[in-house]
Amino acid sequence: MSTVKTEKTEKTARTETEAPSFLKALYQGRFDESLVFPFPEIPEDTKELVTAFADAYRDFDAQFINSEKFDADHFFPRDVVKGLGDLGAMGMSIPEEYGGSGFSATAYCKMMEVIGPLDASAAIVVGAHQSIGIKPLLLFGSEEQKKKWLPDLATGKMVGAFCLTEPEAGSDAASLKMNAVYDAATDEYVLTGTKQWISNGGFARFFTIFARIPEAGIEPGSHKEIACFAVVASEDGTLPGFSRGVEEKKLGLCASSTCQIILDGCRVPAFNIIGGKGNGFRVAVETLNTGRTSLGAGSVGGCKQMIKLAVEHATQRKQFKTRIADFEMIREKISEMTAHTYVLESMVYMTAGLVDKKVDYSLEGACCKVWGTELLWKTINEALQISGGNGFMNEYPYGRGLRDSRINMIFEGTNEILRLFIALTGMKEAGDVLKDFQGALSHPVAQYGVLKGHAQKWMRGTVTSYKLDKVHPSLTPEADQAAKYAAVLRNACETMVYRNRKNVVNRQYLLHRIADVVMDLYAQIATLSRVTAAIEKKGEEKAKAEIEIVRWFSFQARHRMVANLKALDKHKDAEATAISDAAYEAGGYPFDLWGW
Repeated sequence: MSTVKTEKTEKTARTETEAPSFLKALYQGRFDESLVFPFPEIPEDTKELVTAFADAYRDFDAQFINSEKFDADHFFPRDVVKGLGDLGAMGMSIPEEYGGSGFSATAYCKMMEVIGPLDASAAIVVGAHQSIGIKPLLLFGSEEQKKKWLPDLATGKMVGAFCLTEPEAGSDAASLKMNAVYDAATDEYVLTGTKQWISNGGFARFFTIFARIPEAGIEPGSHKEIACFAVVASEDGTLPGFSRGVEEKKLGLCASSTCQIILDGCRVPAFNIIGGKGNGFRVAVETLNTGRTSLGAGSVGGCKQMIKLAVEHATQRKQFKTRIADFEMIREKISEMTAHTYVLESMVYMTAGLVDKKVDYSLEGACCKVWGTELLWKTINEALQISGGNGFMNEYPYGRGLRDSRINMIFEGTNEILRLFIALTGMKEAGDVLKDFQGALSHPVAQYGVLKGHAQKWMRGTVTSYKLDKVHPSLTPEADQAAKYAAVLRNACETMVYRNRKNVVNRQYLLHRIADVVMDLYAQIATLSRVTAAIEKKGEEKAKAEIEIVRWFSFQARHRMVANLKALDKHKDAEATAISDAAYEAGGYPFDLWGW
């Protein structure tokens, strides 16, 4: 038993140094308050810079971006893309030494919050370029590579595109098929394959393309085969062995360019490998991690726009001689939209602060993406409902908002895949703890003793191990609630791993619930941090509205967390599987009322 404890102590010490992530630490049984308190404060010079840039962008949008026309034409004019480059919008995240503005993650997120609601297709041009297109180069590129390409990328002379998805490889990046064969005579790689649904694909010149390099000694199909290549077209957009597919006709984001990128014997210098051979999978994952937070930021901007429209309509429209704003069912919608947007904003800028601290934010970014994109969809739908018949008319922005926002829950990792990522990370942390006990578990008597001691430890931990000390005293009940359910979550994860072992990866009904609990916890803690900062800055009286938000949200979150945690044990998942089986066997709806 002493050996087990010693190994566990050493493992915990290693984990603490290897995982500076708030949510990973939460899974391990610790609140690392230093990462989330105090709430990130935005420096005054950053505020001034972003305010000036946002004003310039709004002027540009008003003068040059005709959203209705671009959407109807299914085309974003190339001179407007050039104008975005001249404005500096294409170089916001690029360091100053390479010709960019050197925006922090916080500043970049604020700009994406501004750009998104003005024109979603423009946000794709800017975001697909910076958030993911050139991000591999920024994160993993050599100094020589950065000096060669970043200056033109900063000015928009070259536009970037991220090429990971293939016809048979979407969220499953490990299954990609594009091949890269080395030619020693020319020190080049010959790339062959097709990439699908590439944003900016119709006019980009700089492509970060992921392909497999088959080599002796590397297991075929493994992550170690994958490399990231910079494929750079000439000024006229051409390159031997490189072609672009036809522009896709899409449900939303109609003006943005989306097409296939086809490589057929395309020769790429070995110099163009970004991040080294065998590291492509890591490059792809970390690139997508960074882009997700800015998607949450864009969702914040969209939600704010819809709340403004909903409030304007509700306060002006009368029914039965009363403003519809005064009806409680409308108040309920407005309050939910407003409070949830405040919570999302707290999550996004908490996470942007983590990015700027250069710590692990992968889980937090996934939470922002899932929570934010689903909130935006719901908020647009509610704003449309409040608008009534007007909301269904094309002269109002709700329909285009719904169409444009729907893709957010699909790209950069579907929300289903990201829920699995959030939950399975917790399962991994719990599994690492349980590995320390595997030796003892081989003997029935020892098994009883170890599990009993472990259970007792976590019974005590539920009461004493979790505490948010830096939350303002007026919010102690809400802080204690977060601490309580964090402990319950930890225990639930360990129980799931112990019961299911390796099969835990297939228990997606349960993993979905775990992910939703984690998102509610992160949302609550980010909001507690922000409201604590507001109280300390303004006092309780002036922060009253924000205090009411965190109390309202904590109440709502508690009910969801309790329901999800209880459903880990008491559920009807077998029945859900049976119902889906019936639909699969019937090829659709299986209950024939009319006998046809």
